[in-house]
Amino acid sequence: MARKTVVICTLLVISSLLVAGIVQAQQRGYQFGRPGYANGICPGAANLDLANKVELEGTVESVNMGPGRGFPTFTLVQSDGKKATIVASPFRALVDAGFKIAIGDRMGVLAYPSLKYQDTFIAAELKNLTNGTVITLRDASGVPVAGRGGRCGNCWGAVPGKN
Repeated sequence: MARKTVVICTLLVISSLLVAGIVQAQQRGYQFGRPGYANGICPGAANLDLANKVELEGTVESVNMGPGRGFPTFTLVQSDGKKATIVASPFRALVDAGFKIAIGDRMGVLAYPSLKYQDTFIAAELKNLTNGTVITLRDASGVPVAGRGGRCGNCWGAVPGKN
């Protein structure tokens, strides 16, 4: 009987801690459940200024892309000297298309401004003017065109070095 009481008390304590952790996580803005699209909108699309799509052009100054390196980004230096961080996700779309971005490349970018980070843009279309390749990454709703049926793991979120 004593052993049964200890097991029940232990389960109650663990359950209480789990519930408290979930409540705290939700208060901090973490979401639980099946990852993916809600009503056809990528969860990250809330961070995009969909009404003010812009065209940028410049030279790539730095590149942060690769497996396990977070959201793929590069720094674009425009003709007026202004620098912009470009989020080029989903990374899988770049890999699948063999789309390359290298330091020194001239790039044209059609992008949505970030509502969260200054001078940061989320690419809808990339044109590598150096080698003539073009890739579309997002549609007019800001939803990545790659991986529509499943997980939205590469949607816009944190930018390396800006958190």
